[in-house]
Amino acid sequence: MPAQNLWRLDIVNRESDAEVWKTILSEVRLVHVNTSAILKLSGAHLPDWGFRQLEVVGEKLSRGYHESTVWTVEEHRYGRSQEQKERELELHSPTQMDVSRNLSFLARFSELQWRMLTMRSDDSEHKYSSTPLDWVTLDTNIAYWLHPRTSAQIHLLGNAVIWASAGLATALYTLLFCWHLLRRQRRLCDLPEDSWLRWVLAGALCAGGWAVNYLPFLLMEKTLFLYHYLPALTFQILLLPVVLQHVGEHLCRSELQRSVFGALVVAWYSAACHVFDTLRPLTYGHKSLSPSELQALRWRESWDILIRKYQQDPTQ
Repeated sequence: MPAQNLWRLDIVNRESDAEVWKTILSEVRLVHVNTSAILKLSGAHLPDWGFRQLEVVGEKLSRGYHESTVWTVEEHRYGRSQEQKERELELHSPTQMDVSRNLSFLARFSELQWRMLTMRSDDSEHKYSSTPLDWVTLDTNIAYWLHPRTSAQIHLLGNAVIWASAGLATALYTLLFCWHLLRRQRRLCDLPEDSWLRWVLAGALCAGGWAVNYLPFLLMEKTLFLYHYLPALTFQILLLPVVLQHVGEHLCRSELQRSVFGALVVAWYSAACHVFDTLRPLTYGHKSLSPSELQALRWRESWDILIRKYQQDPTQ
Protein backbone atom coordinates (compact mmCIF):
# COMPACT_ATOMS: atom_id res chain seq x y z
CA MET A 1 0.00 0.00 0.00
CA PRO A 2 1.55 3.35 -0.99
CA ALA A 3 2.25 5.91 1.71
CA GLN A 4 -0.59 8.36 2.18
CA ASN A 5 1.50 11.40 2.98
CA LEU A 6 0.08 13.97 0.57
CA TRP A 7 -1.33 17.16 2.08
CA ARG A 8 -3.19 20.03 0.46
CA LEU A 9 -2.45 23.56 1.63
CA ASP A 10 -5.38 25.98 1.90
CA ILE A 11 -4.76 29.68 2.55
CA VAL A 12 -7.54 30.68 4.94
CA ASN A 13 -7.17 34.47 4.79
CA ARG A 14 -6.46 34.85 1.08
CA GLU A 15 -8.03 37.90 -0.54
CA SER A 16 -8.04 36.44 -4.04
CA ASP A 17 -7.31 33.18 -5.84
CA ALA A 18 -4.08 34.64 -7.19
CA GLU A 19 -2.68 35.64 -3.81
CA VAL A 20 0.66 34.08 -2.91
CA TRP A 21 1.55 32.24 0.27
CA LYS A 22 3.22 34.83 2.51
CA THR A 23 5.41 34.22 5.52
CA ILE A 24 3.98 35.34 8.88
CA LEU A 25 0.90 36.97 7.30
CA SER A 26 -0.78 34.02 5.56
CA GLU A 27 -2.86 31.64 7.67
CA VAL A 28 -2.97 28.15 6.19
CA ARG A 29 -4.63 24.80 6.85
CA LEU A 30 -3.10 21.43 6.03
CA VAL A 31 -5.70 19.00 4.65
CA HIS A 32 -4.90 15.33 4.08
CA VAL A 33 -5.61 14.47 0.45
CA ASN A 34 -6.82 10.89 0.97
CA THR A 35 -8.96 11.33 4.09
CA SER A 36 -9.77 15.09 4.05
CA ALA A 37 -8.62 15.22 7.68
CA ILE A 38 -7.24 18.55 8.81
CA LEU A 39 -4.07 18.89 10.86
CA LYS A 40 -4.94 20.28 14.28
CA LEU A 41 -3.10 21.21 17.47
CA SER A 42 -4.65 19.11 20.23
CA GLY A 43 -3.22 21.20 23.09
CA ALA A 44 -1.70 18.20 24.86
CA HIS A 45 2.01 17.65 25.39
CA LEU A 46 3.84 14.52 24.35
CA PRO A 47 5.59 12.46 27.06
CA ASP A 48 9.29 12.75 27.81
CA TRP A 49 10.17 10.53 24.86
CA GLY A 50 8.56 13.20 22.67
CA PHE A 51 10.53 15.98 24.38
CA ARG A 52 7.28 17.51 25.72
CA GLN A 53 6.42 18.90 22.30
CA LEU A 54 2.85 19.86 21.47
CA GLU A 55 0.75 17.07 19.96
CA VAL A 56 -0.87 17.35 16.54
CA VAL A 57 -3.80 15.21 15.40
CA GLY A 58 -5.92 14.74 12.31
CA GLU A 59 -9.53 15.85 12.57
CA LYS A 60 -12.40 15.59 10.12
CA LEU A 61 -12.50 18.64 7.90
CA SER A 62 -14.75 21.36 9.23
CA ARG A 63 -15.70 24.52 7.40
CA GLY A 64 -15.60 26.54 10.60
CA TYR A 65 -12.59 28.62 11.62
CA HIS A 66 -10.60 27.56 14.67
CA GLU A 67 -7.19 28.78 15.82
CA SER A 68 -5.95 25.25 16.53
CA THR A 69 -6.27 24.33 12.83
CA VAL A 70 -4.51 27.43 11.45
CA TRP A 71 -0.76 27.58 10.87
CA THR A 72 1.75 30.21 9.80
CA VAL A 73 5.31 29.89 8.55
CA GLU A 74 8.29 32.04 9.47
CA GLU A 75 10.42 31.20 6.44
CA HIS A 76 10.06 29.78 2.94
CA ARG A 77 13.06 27.77 1.79
CA TYR A 78 13.91 26.70 -1.72
CA GLY A 79 16.91 24.67 -2.86
CA ARG A 80 19.13 26.60 -5.26
CA SER A 81 21.23 23.72 -6.51
CA GLN A 82 20.35 21.99 -9.78
CA GLU A 83 21.27 18.58 -8.38
CA GLN A 84 18.51 16.75 -6.54
CA LYS A 85 20.70 15.43 -3.72
CA GLU A 86 22.38 18.78 -3.11
CA ARG A 87 19.01 20.54 -3.10
CA GLU A 88 17.70 18.10 -0.50
CA LEU A 89 20.74 18.78 1.68
CA GLU A 90 20.07 22.51 1.43
CA LEU A 91 16.46 22.10 2.48
CA HIS A 92 17.29 19.89 5.46
CA SER A 93 20.26 21.88 6.74
CA PRO A 94 19.66 24.11 9.80
CA THR A 95 19.28 27.80 9.18
CA GLN A 96 18.97 31.02 11.10
CA MET A 97 15.73 32.89 10.60
CA ASP A 98 16.07 36.11 8.65
CA VAL A 99 14.14 38.78 10.54
CA SER A 100 14.07 41.37 7.76
CA ARG A 101 10.30 41.73 7.74
CA ASN A 102 9.58 45.21 6.48
CA LEU A 103 7.30 46.64 9.16
CA SER A 104 7.32 50.07 10.71
CA PHE A 105 7.86 50.47 14.43
CA LEU A 106 4.21 51.34 15.07
CA ALA A 107 3.02 48.36 13.04
CA ARG A 108 5.28 45.93 14.89
CA PHE A 109 4.44 47.53 18.24
CA SER A 110 0.69 47.28 17.55
CA GLU A 111 1.00 43.69 16.38
CA LEU A 112 2.96 42.64 19.46
CA GLN A 113 0.56 44.36 21.85
CA TRP A 114 -2.43 42.77 20.13
CA ARG A 115 -0.83 39.34 20.37
CA MET A 116 -0.13 39.89 24.05
CA LEU A 117 -3.68 40.97 24.81
CA THR A 118 -5.40 38.23 22.81
CA MET A 119 -3.31 35.23 23.89
CA ARG A 120 -4.90 33.81 27.02
CA SER A 121 -4.70 30.03 26.81
CA ASP A 122 -1.99 28.17 28.68
CA ASP A 123 -1.53 26.00 25.59
CA SER A 124 -0.51 29.04 23.55
CA GLU A 125 3.16 29.78 23.17
CA HIS A 126 4.88 32.94 22.06
CA LYS A 127 8.47 33.64 21.21
CA TYR A 128 8.73 36.39 23.82
CA SER A 129 6.58 34.88 26.56
CA SER A 130 8.28 34.39 29.93
CA THR A 131 7.71 33.34 33.53
CA PRO A 132 7.53 35.59 36.62
CA LEU A 133 10.86 34.21 37.83
CA ASP A 134 12.49 35.37 34.59
CA TRP A 135 11.37 38.93 35.29
CA VAL A 136 13.17 39.26 38.61
CA THR A 137 16.54 38.25 37.16
CA LEU A 138 15.96 39.98 33.80
CA ASP A 139 16.40 36.74 31.88
CA THR A 140 14.07 37.85 29.10
CA ASN A 141 13.50 40.70 26.68
CA ILE A 142 11.07 41.65 23.93
CA ALA A 143 12.16 42.75 20.45
CA TYR A 144 9.74 45.40 19.20
CA TRP A 145 11.24 46.62 15.94
CA LEU A 146 14.03 45.95 13.46
CA HIS A 147 14.99 48.37 10.72
CA PRO A 148 14.24 46.87 7.28
CA ARG A 149 17.76 47.57 5.97
CA THR A 150 20.11 48.13 8.91
CA SER A 151 20.62 46.47 12.28
CA ALA A 152 18.92 49.27 14.23
CA GLN A 153 16.40 47.71 16.61
CA ILE A 154 14.25 48.49 19.64
CA HIS A 155 13.85 46.17 22.62
CA LEU A 156 12.02 46.14 25.90
CA LEU A 157 15.12 45.60 28.01
CA GLY A 158 15.74 46.92 31.50
CA ASN A 159 18.79 48.56 33.00
CA ALA A 160 20.56 45.64 34.68
CA VAL A 161 21.95 47.81 37.51
CA ILE A 162 18.60 49.41 38.34
CA TRP A 163 16.83 46.07 37.98
CA ALA A 164 19.18 44.27 40.38
CA SER A 165 19.29 47.21 42.80
CA ALA A 166 15.50 47.37 42.98
CA GLY A 167 15.28 43.68 43.85
CA LEU A 168 18.07 44.04 46.41
CA ALA A 169 16.32 47.04 47.97
CA THR A 170 13.14 45.01 48.46
CA ALA A 171 15.05 42.17 50.11
CA LEU A 172 17.04 44.58 52.29
CA TYR A 173 13.92 46.43 53.37
CA THR A 174 12.31 43.15 54.43
CA LEU A 175 15.35 42.17 56.51
CA LEU A 176 15.67 45.60 58.14
CA PHE A 177 11.96 45.76 58.87
CA CYS A 178 12.04 42.37 60.61
CA TRP A 179 15.19 43.40 62.50
CA HIS A 180 13.71 46.67 63.78
CA LEU A 181 10.41 44.97 64.62
CA LEU A 182 12.12 42.30 66.74
CA ARG A 183 14.17 44.91 68.59
CA ARG A 184 11.11 47.07 69.26
CA GLN A 185 9.37 44.06 70.78
CA ARG A 186 12.32 43.87 73.18
CA ARG A 187 11.97 47.59 74.00
CA LEU A 188 15.06 48.47 71.96
CA CYS A 189 13.96 51.40 69.83
CA ASP A 190 16.74 52.25 67.38
CA LEU A 191 14.50 54.63 65.44
CA PRO A 192 12.53 57.64 66.66
CA GLU A 193 8.80 57.15 66.51
CA ASP A 194 8.26 59.46 63.53
CA SER A 195 11.09 57.76 61.58
CA TRP A 196 9.64 54.35 62.37
CA LEU A 197 6.20 55.39 61.13
CA ARG A 198 7.66 56.75 57.89
CA TRP A 199 9.63 53.51 57.46
CA VAL A 200 6.52 51.39 57.95
CA LEU A 201 4.32 53.52 55.67
CA ALA A 202 6.95 53.55 52.91
CA GLY A 203 7.20 49.77 53.10
CA ALA A 204 3.45 49.30 53.11
CA LEU A 205 3.16 51.42 49.98
CA CYS A 206 6.22 50.29 48.00
CA ALA A 207 6.88 46.72 49.16
CA GLY A 208 3.15 46.07 49.42
CA GLY A 209 2.58 47.51 45.95
CA TRP A 210 5.30 45.26 44.55
CA ALA A 211 3.80 42.17 46.20
CA VAL A 212 0.27 42.94 45.00
CA ASN A 213 1.43 43.52 41.43
CA TYR A 214 3.85 40.58 41.23
CA LEU A 215 2.90 37.63 43.44
CA PRO A 216 -0.48 36.92 41.74
CA PHE A 217 1.35 36.13 38.50
CA LEU A 218 2.96 33.13 40.20
CA LEU A 219 -0.48 31.53 40.39
CA MET A 220 -1.70 32.46 36.90
CA GLU A 221 -1.86 29.86 34.14
CA LYS A 222 -1.69 32.13 31.13
CA THR A 223 0.83 33.44 28.65
CA LEU A 224 2.90 36.13 30.38
CA PHE A 225 5.32 38.74 29.12
CA LEU A 226 7.97 41.00 30.58
CA TYR A 227 5.72 44.05 30.45
CA HIS A 228 3.49 42.47 33.12
CA TYR A 229 6.31 43.11 35.62
CA LEU A 230 6.64 46.86 34.99
CA PRO A 231 4.02 48.00 37.57
CA ALA A 232 5.67 45.89 40.28
CA LEU A 233 9.11 47.12 39.25
CA THR A 234 7.93 50.72 39.61
CA PHE A 235 7.14 50.14 43.28
CA GLN A 236 10.54 48.53 43.79
CA ILE A 237 12.31 51.54 42.28
CA LEU A 238 10.30 53.86 44.55
CA LEU A 239 11.50 51.81 47.52
CA LEU A 240 15.15 52.17 46.51
CA PRO A 241 15.69 55.79 47.74
CA VAL A 242 13.81 54.95 50.94
CA VAL A 243 16.30 52.19 51.73
CA LEU A 244 19.29 54.35 50.75
CA GLN A 245 18.13 57.18 53.00
CA HIS A 246 17.53 54.79 55.89
CA VAL A 247 20.99 53.26 55.59
CA GLY A 248 22.68 56.65 55.35
CA GLU A 249 20.84 58.24 58.27
CA HIS A 250 20.38 55.39 60.74
CA LEU A 251 22.94 52.67 60.01
CA CYS A 252 26.00 54.78 59.17
CA ARG A 253 26.94 56.17 62.58
CA SER A 254 30.34 57.78 61.95
CA GLU A 255 31.45 60.36 59.40
CA LEU A 256 33.79 57.82 57.81
CA GLN A 257 30.96 55.36 57.29
CA ARG A 258 28.79 58.05 55.74
CA SER A 259 31.60 59.14 53.43
CA VAL A 260 32.20 55.58 52.28
CA PHE A 261 28.47 55.05 51.80
CA GLY A 262 28.21 58.27 49.79
CA ALA A 263 31.07 57.16 47.55
CA LEU A 264 29.36 53.82 46.98
CA VAL A 265 26.13 55.58 46.02
CA VAL A 266 28.03 57.73 43.50
CA ALA A 267 29.69 54.62 42.05
CA TRP A 268 26.32 52.87 41.83
CA TYR A 269 24.78 55.86 40.06
CA SER A 270 27.70 56.02 37.63
CA ALA A 271 27.34 52.31 36.86
CA ALA A 272 23.62 52.75 36.18
CA CYS A 273 24.33 55.64 33.79
CA HIS A 274 27.03 53.60 32.05
CA VAL A 275 24.68 50.65 31.52
CA PHE A 276 21.99 53.00 30.22
CA ASP A 277 24.41 54.50 27.70
CA THR A 278 25.68 51.06 26.66
CA LEU A 279 22.20 49.63 26.03
CA ARG A 280 20.82 52.83 24.51
CA PRO A 281 21.09 51.55 20.89
CA LEU A 282 18.79 48.66 21.83
CA THR A 283 16.40 50.92 23.74
CA TYR A 284 15.89 53.69 21.18
CA GLY A 285 17.06 52.08 17.93
CA HIS A 286 18.88 55.25 16.87
CA LYS A 287 22.11 53.52 15.89
CA SER A 288 23.00 50.59 13.66
CA LEU A 289 25.49 48.18 15.22
CA SER A 290 27.72 45.53 13.70
CA PRO A 291 27.11 41.83 14.45
CA SER A 292 30.09 41.76 16.82
CA GLU A 293 28.76 44.80 18.70
CA LEU A 294 25.31 43.26 18.95
CA GLN A 295 26.80 40.01 20.20
CA ALA A 296 28.74 41.96 22.84
CA LEU A 297 25.46 43.44 24.12
CA ARG A 298 23.99 39.99 24.60
CA TRP A 299 24.89 39.81 28.28
CA ARG A 300 22.65 36.80 28.85
CA GLU A 301 22.17 33.77 26.64
CA SER A 302 18.41 34.14 27.01
CA TRP A 303 18.40 37.66 25.50
CA ASP A 304 17.10 37.58 21.95
CA ILE A 305 19.25 40.14 20.14
CA LEU A 306 18.37 40.28 16.43
CA ILE A 307 21.32 39.68 14.11
CA ARG A 308 20.68 39.54 10.40
CA LYS A 309 21.70 36.39 8.60
CA TYR A 310 23.65 38.09 5.83
CA GLN A 311 24.70 41.27 7.61
CA GLN A 312 28.35 42.16 7.09
CA ASP A 313 30.50 43.30 9.97
CA PRO A 314 32.07 46.67 9.05
CA THR A 315 34.74 46.21 11.72
CA GLN A 316 36.25 43.25 9.87
